Amino acid sequence: MKAMEPLRLAIAGAGGIAQHNARSAAASGAVRIAGVFDVNHRAARDLARALRAPFLASWEALLADPAVEAVLISTPHHLHRPMTIEAAAHGKHVLVEKPVANNLLEARQMDLACRQAGVQLTVNYSFRYLPRIRKAKQLIDDGALGEIAGIQIINHQFKDAGYWSGARSNSPDDWRASRAKCGGGYLIMNVCHVIDYMSCLTGLKADRVYAEYATRGSPAEVEDIVSVSGRLSNGGVCSISASSIMRGTGQAEERVWGTNGSLIVSGEGVSFYSTRPVDGRRPGKLYTLKKFPEVNWTAEWIRGFAQSVRQGQRPEISFQQAWENLAFIQAAYESMERGSAVGVEPYVADPGTS
Repeated sequence: MKAMEPLRLAIAGAGGIAQHNARSAAASGAVRIAGVFDVNHRAARDLARALRAPFLASWEALLADPAVEAVLISTPHHLHRPMTIEAAAHGKHVLVEKPVANNLLEARQMDLACRQAGVQLTVNYSFRYLPRIRKAKQLIDDGALGEIAGIQIINHQFKDAGYWSGARSNSPDDWRASRAKCGGGYLIMNVCHVIDYMSCLTGLKADRVYAEYATRGSPAEVEDIVSVSGRLSNGGVCSISASSIMRGTGQAEERVWGTNGSLIVSGEGVSFYSTRPVDGRRPGKLYTLKKFPEVNWTAEWIRGFAQSVRQGQRPEISFQQAWENLAFIQAAYESMERGSAVGVEPYVADPGTS
């Protein structure tokens, strides 16, 4: 079988997450780094040197470079829309950091621009490629839980003042603290990953949500604590309790339960109980699976996208999935402002969407 030609990928952004994404791209074996750009030239030069890739002095130079087929955008949220639209106009495929955009209108504009230009668009919800998440999905798909009745997400950690000011970054910026630049706080910045992979695991979306959030311990305009309750599309319920101000030991786990059993995903692994024989195991016992291989989940995402481009297929992490994630989060924010439950806007394909 003929080897796939590497996707010629440029890196836009050289901050902390951009460095992780760029190194993961290089490790994927599916791309060739065609250049690195950041408005912070020093950071961009350092990253380009580490990747043995060209330094690109401007965004315009990246867009005009015929050697660049695709661009990986790892920049503050408010830049996702304009950079994606400009990249698409220059015929570049787009990989963008999560969330897809600050709001659904911006997301639609990005999707339209990419479809009109005939380029692919994907969003970095790569946590779903973690081995423990894949194992949990396999168990659910095999019927370990039966019909799902509930989903619970618990996600608490501590982010100090330096996180909001970018003090730990090689390119400090306070964009995380700005609602206009970020679109929101801990929910849209961090918990969005968990919302994505729980939707991927269960195949369920929320139809209606009620939320409360506040800023209680951070120098920011955005929330650092949030609680969300929701009604799932199958009639079940979901809940989220999350914050970035829990000092001491953080908490992070997800629980799913249904008519046949229950399942817990955490940093320790996957625990499950089922009344059915699943995964070669007897029913009626609690099993905990802890040994999983080390995987570069971001490289998995990039490798899959490169393959989809070469094969002319939609990427596995599609715009629709990114839209539905953002629709849930936007509904939660609207619920807090209104003081009442809010329906989650469903995805409806625009004319011409494949």
